[in-house]
Amino acid sequence: MKFRRAEPNPHYRSLRLVSENSCWELGMSLYSHGMRMRMGQSGKPPEVIDFCMGRNGAIYPAILLAILKRLEPVSENQTEETIDAIFPWRGSRPDLSIHLHPLLEEIPQLERCQAPMRTS
Repeated sequence: MKFRRAEPNPHYRSLRLVSENSCWELGMSLYSHGMRMRMGQSGKPPEVIDFCMGRNGAIYPAILLAILKRLEPVSENQTEETIDAIFPWRGSRPDLSIHLHPLLEEIPQLERCQAPMRTS
């Protein structure tokens, strides 16, 4: 799945990416407690991915890149369950204190380059 940048909307207030055929949206929204990473079907509230990345902006690009990398071989006609299954938190609630390193492990240079992380 490939994405292109689009205008922010109420569900993706800081960054909004739309898949090639406009089936999926992926992006970020800033809240008082930190930045949320979100993904869902276009035009609907995000239900596939929705977790807080904390306030350390240095880690946001690495997380976004790792998610995009995992989504790259997935076709747009997949179900929410199929997409959820490609992530380390499959079937559970994402928790960066547990899932960050497994998420980034496919892109080893990101782990070496990331700043010390605090998610809250």
